[in-house]
Amino acid sequence: MTKDNSKYCTFVTIFSQVSVFLPLALNAVALNPIDEVITEFINETYQHRWNITVNNEDALFIITLAQSMLMVGSLVGAFAARYTLMIMSRRTNLVLVHFMSVVSCVLMSPVAFYCKSYETLIAGRLINGFARGIGFTVVPLIVAETTSRATLALFQAPTVAIMDLGSAAGNILGYPIVLGSGDRWPYLLGISGIFSVAYLCLVPWLPETPTYLILQEEKSAKTTTKNYSNFPSFHLLRKLRSGDLETVRKEYEDIKDEIYADLQITKASLKEILTTKRYRRQFFGALVIYFSFQSTGIQAIVLYTDKIFHEAGIPYNQATLYTAGFFIVMALICFASTPILKRFGSRKMTLFGLVVTAFALAMLSASIELKLAYGSIAAIVLYAFGVSSGPLLCYAALASEITSQVIRPTALWSCGICYYTMASTVSFVTPYTVDWIGGYTYLIFVGLVVLDVIYIKFAIQDTSASSMLTPRITIEEATSTEDDESTSLLSGKKPFYGAREHDDTHFEKHI
Repeated sequence: MTKDNSKYCTFVTIFSQVSVFLPLALNAVALNPIDEVITEFINETYQHRWNITVNNEDALFIITLAQSMLMVGSLVGAFAARYTLMIMSRRTNLVLVHFMSVVSCVLMSPVAFYCKSYETLIAGRLINGFARGIGFTVVPLIVAETTSRATLALFQAPTVAIMDLGSAAGNILGYPIVLGSGDRWPYLLGISGIFSVAYLCLVPWLPETPTYLILQEEKSAKTTTKNYSNFPSFHLLRKLRSGDLETVRKEYEDIKDEIYADLQITKASLKEILTTKRYRRQFFGALVIYFSFQSTGIQAIVLYTDKIFHEAGIPYNQATLYTAGFFIVMALICFASTPILKRFGSRKMTLFGLVVTAFALAMLSASIELKLAYGSIAAIVLYAFGVSSGPLLCYAALASEITSQVIRPTALWSCGICYYTMASTVSFVTPYTVDWIGGYTYLIFVGLVVLDVIYIKFAIQDTSASSMLTPRITIEEATSTEDDESTSLLSGKKPFYGAREHDDTHFEKHI
């Protein structure tokens, strides 16, 4: 499958993913293994400023605020990405991501440590989240526009595994004998900046995407002629492919035709989506699917895994190792589930994963309340299996499959905003809920998952390739003639429902 791409293309796509996803995942969980160390740092700050000892409530609030600021920043970044892609190129957006990552590392590491300022730690987390929100939008777009269509799924599949490995690395590095001690934690929060510095050093040799260059050439009316052999976009595509000239030429023409067809489709606004029954049903379905991933309690688990193990009776000095193992298991399951996904489809895998996750969360709740250490370990492993084989792997793809091209860009962008809003809320509220009701906290997520399963089971049909149009028909069925007429008015013609195979559906709208 990789023979379509040149070695240069393979390097660009893999390096773009690793340089963004791995360090951002590392930073996301970095505070988890050093919770006690950061509490001591906050206490030292209080002693230095006011000569008093911080109370437990204030320390919990500051740490929880620092944790949740990452998701708040991601929310702002996801919102901003829609506009940064309009005014900057793909590569420039990635430069912005890495620049913000370096700034965040400086704030979280030397500035916070030497100035004894937990405020700069919180600000650094916020900025790192902003970079995360843009990076998680831009990188898949770059991969989709750089690799060949036949290998797109292959090159996008490692994304989740890379993030899981980054999370595992963050917990291993946060172990007390590595970088998790009182005088070494600044290195833990700053080490991810190495990836961003490496990217910024190599950026002169990294390309834009062929699609972006074609779009710019279209704007300047350069591609009206068939003689495009001297166009930068064509030369770049040849550099990214290993096929012969005619094969590259055909792909180039296909990309141009695809762009042209996409530009002819009028995209529905959010107001039109919410006021048109046909579109509103698609949007609600996509929203529930995005919600289903967050309703598994993923933020409550991954940001506080050490605490979960500790509350189950595992000593703190061992909890970090169990957490690292948890993320490694998630990465392995993602790798193993990818070929199964192709066979059964996103809907079936999502339902299966959600059911397993519900059992795991119920088991985790009981194990924590009964102080069953091995029960908690088994529940976390089962949870990793359920989430990684289902909602984590499929939520974006399934939401894309049930939305038509007319509403997909706006709908998925709006769903992403809701996704990060819920993530921010869960990451902040969870520690207080656990203090209040203990392990029963996870039963709340069980209830939410059950509701998701019911909706997906009865409102969304199979989305396999053999029935690609069926899920949309199911969600849209029982719509009135008036809805059909309003749909035609929105697009100026019959709505287009065909989804391109292996489409990067997060970023359907060409900028």
